[in-house]
Amino acid sequence: MAPQVVSMSLEHIIQDWKVRHLEPSRPVIVAPDTSLAETITAMMAERAGYAFVCENGSLLGIVTERDYLLKVIGLGVEYTAPVKDFMTPNPTTIREDATIVEAMRLMDAGNYRHLPVLDAEGRILGVISTRHIISFIVEHFPRDVVNLPPKLDQKSLTVEGG
Repeated sequence: MAPQVVSMSLEHIIQDWKVRHLEPSRPVIVAPDTSLAETITAMMAERAGYAFVCENGSLLGIVTERDYLLKVIGLGVEYTAPVKDFMTPNPTTIREDATIVEAMRLMDAGNYRHLPVLDAEGRILGVISTRHIISFIVEHFPRDVVNLPPKLDQKSLTVEGG
Protein backbone atom coordinates (compact mmCIF):
# COMPACT_ATOMS: atom_id res chain seq x y z
CA MET A 1 0.00 0.00 0.00
CA ALA A 2 1.39 3.40 -0.99
CA PRO A 3 1.82 6.14 1.59
CA GLN A 4 -0.52 9.11 1.36
CA VAL A 5 0.50 11.90 -1.00
CA VAL A 6 0.00 15.08 1.00
CA SER A 7 1.64 17.98 -0.80
CA MET A 8 4.83 15.98 -1.39
CA SER A 9 6.98 16.97 -4.31
CA LEU A 10 7.59 14.58 -7.19
CA GLU A 11 11.30 14.72 -6.37
CA HIS A 12 10.62 13.67 -2.76
CA ILE A 13 8.36 10.80 -3.78
CA ILE A 14 10.68 9.23 -6.35
CA GLN A 15 13.61 9.51 -3.94
CA ASP A 16 11.76 8.04 -0.95
CA TRP A 17 9.00 5.76 -2.22
CA LYS A 18 9.83 2.17 -3.08
CA VAL A 19 9.53 0.12 -6.25
CA ARG A 20 6.77 -1.92 -4.59
CA HIS A 21 4.62 1.27 -4.66
CA LEU A 22 4.66 1.04 -8.46
CA GLU A 23 2.63 -2.16 -8.08
CA PRO A 24 4.76 -4.47 -10.25
CA SER A 25 2.85 -6.59 -12.78
CA ARG A 26 2.78 -10.35 -12.95
CA PRO A 27 5.68 -11.28 -15.25
CA VAL A 28 5.66 -13.41 -18.38
CA ILE A 29 7.83 -16.42 -17.54
CA VAL A 30 9.03 -19.21 -19.82
CA ALA A 31 11.39 -22.15 -19.35
CA PRO A 32 14.80 -22.13 -21.09
CA ASP A 33 13.78 -24.84 -23.57
CA THR A 34 10.57 -23.09 -24.60
CA SER A 35 10.61 -22.50 -28.35
CA LEU A 36 10.84 -19.02 -29.82
CA ALA A 37 7.36 -19.51 -31.29
CA GLU A 38 5.84 -20.45 -27.90
CA THR A 39 7.64 -17.55 -26.23
CA ILE A 40 6.31 -15.08 -28.80
CA THR A 41 2.82 -16.51 -28.30
CA ALA A 42 3.11 -16.07 -24.50
CA MET A 43 4.35 -12.49 -24.92
CA MET A 44 1.51 -11.67 -27.32
CA ALA A 45 -1.10 -13.25 -25.03
CA GLU A 46 0.00 -10.97 -22.20
CA ARG A 47 0.63 -7.98 -24.48
CA ALA A 48 4.18 -7.85 -23.13
CA GLY A 49 7.38 -6.81 -24.86
CA TYR A 50 9.50 -9.29 -22.87
CA ALA A 51 9.57 -12.72 -21.25
CA PHE A 52 11.71 -13.81 -18.30
CA VAL A 53 13.52 -17.09 -18.78
CA CYS A 54 13.45 -18.99 -15.49
CA GLU A 55 14.32 -22.43 -14.21
CA ASN A 56 13.44 -23.75 -10.75
CA GLY A 57 12.43 -20.27 -9.68
CA SER A 58 15.74 -18.71 -10.72
CA LEU A 59 15.92 -15.92 -13.27
CA LEU A 60 18.34 -16.96 -16.02
CA GLY A 61 17.64 -14.30 -18.61
CA ILE A 62 15.24 -12.05 -20.44
CA VAL A 63 14.15 -12.01 -24.05
CA THR A 64 12.67 -8.83 -25.46
CA GLU A 65 11.19 -7.52 -28.68
CA ARG A 66 14.59 -5.96 -29.32
CA ASP A 67 16.24 -9.41 -29.07
CA TYR A 68 13.89 -10.70 -31.76
CA LEU A 69 14.73 -7.77 -34.02
CA LEU A 70 18.48 -8.16 -33.57
CA LYS A 71 18.92 -11.91 -33.15
CA VAL A 72 16.06 -13.65 -34.95
CA ILE A 73 14.11 -11.81 -37.65
CA GLY A 74 15.60 -12.14 -41.11
CA LEU A 75 18.49 -14.32 -39.93
CA GLY A 76 17.05 -17.70 -40.93
CA VAL A 77 16.48 -18.76 -37.33
CA GLU A 78 14.05 -21.62 -36.77
CA TYR A 79 11.19 -20.65 -34.49
CA THR A 80 11.43 -24.10 -32.92
CA ALA A 81 14.83 -23.12 -31.44
CA PRO A 82 14.93 -22.77 -27.64
CA VAL A 83 14.58 -19.28 -26.24
CA LYS A 84 17.69 -19.77 -24.07
CA ASP A 85 19.82 -19.41 -27.22
CA PHE A 86 18.51 -15.87 -27.79
CA MET A 87 17.96 -14.49 -24.30
CA THR A 88 20.09 -11.87 -22.62
CA PRO A 89 21.56 -13.76 -19.65
CA ASN A 90 21.72 -12.41 -16.09
CA PRO A 91 19.47 -9.38 -16.63
CA THR A 92 19.67 -6.35 -14.38
CA THR A 93 17.15 -6.64 -11.55
CA ILE A 94 15.88 -4.39 -8.79
CA ARG A 95 14.71 -5.16 -5.27
CA GLU A 96 11.20 -4.24 -4.20
CA ASP A 97 12.61 -1.99 -1.45
CA ALA A 98 14.77 0.06 -3.85
CA THR A 99 13.58 3.60 -4.49
CA ILE A 100 11.71 4.66 -7.59
CA VAL A 101 14.57 6.99 -8.53
CA GLU A 102 16.97 4.02 -8.36
CA ALA A 103 14.72 2.15 -10.80
CA MET A 104 14.61 5.17 -13.10
CA ARG A 105 18.40 5.47 -13.06
CA LEU A 106 18.90 1.76 -13.81
CA MET A 107 16.40 1.86 -16.65
CA ASP A 108 17.95 4.99 -18.12
CA ALA A 109 21.57 3.80 -17.79
CA GLY A 110 20.84 0.42 -19.40
CA ASN A 111 18.20 1.68 -21.83
CA TYR A 112 15.78 -0.89 -20.32
CA ARG A 113 12.02 -0.80 -20.66
CA HIS A 114 11.46 -3.69 -18.21
CA LEU A 115 13.07 -4.57 -14.88
CA PRO A 116 12.49 -7.78 -12.94
CA VAL A 117 11.51 -6.97 -9.35
CA LEU A 118 12.92 -9.31 -6.69
CA ASP A 119 12.01 -9.83 -3.05
CA ALA A 120 14.55 -9.92 -0.22
CA GLU A 121 15.28 -13.61 -0.94
CA GLY A 122 15.90 -12.94 -4.65
CA ARG A 123 12.63 -14.43 -5.91
CA ILE A 124 10.80 -12.75 -8.78
CA LEU A 125 7.86 -10.72 -7.51
CA GLY A 126 6.95 -9.06 -10.76
CA VAL A 127 8.09 -6.62 -13.38
CA ILE A 128 8.09 -2.85 -13.68
CA SER A 129 8.25 -0.98 -16.93
CA THR A 130 8.58 2.59 -18.07
CA ARG A 131 4.78 2.54 -18.29
CA HIS A 132 4.56 1.82 -14.53
CA ILE A 133 6.68 4.86 -13.76
CA ILE A 134 4.84 7.17 -16.14
CA SER A 135 1.44 6.01 -14.88
CA PHE A 136 2.56 6.50 -11.27
CA ILE A 137 3.71 10.06 -11.96
CA VAL A 138 0.56 10.94 -13.91
CA GLU A 139 -1.66 9.47 -11.18
CA HIS A 140 0.04 11.34 -8.34
CA PHE A 141 0.91 14.59 -10.15
CA PRO A 142 -1.71 15.10 -12.88
CA ARG A 143 -1.66 18.90 -12.68
CA ASP A 144 2.13 19.00 -13.09
CA VAL A 145 2.03 16.65 -16.08
CA VAL A 146 -0.88 18.38 -17.81
CA ASN A 147 0.79 21.77 -17.45
CA LEU A 148 4.09 20.72 -19.02
CA PRO A 149 4.93 22.43 -22.31
CA PRO A 150 5.36 20.17 -25.38
CA LYS A 151 9.13 20.77 -25.15
CA LEU A 152 10.58 20.94 -21.65
CA ASP A 153 12.93 23.82 -22.53
CA GLN A 154 10.11 25.78 -24.18
CA LYS A 155 9.40 29.27 -22.79
CA SER A 156 6.18 31.10 -23.53
CA LEU A 157 6.73 34.55 -25.05
CA THR A 158 3.11 35.62 -24.69
CA VAL A 159 0.34 35.09 -22.17
CA GLU A 160 -1.93 32.24 -23.29
CA GLY A 161 -5.65 32.18 -22.79
CA GLY A 162 -8.50 34.50 -23.19
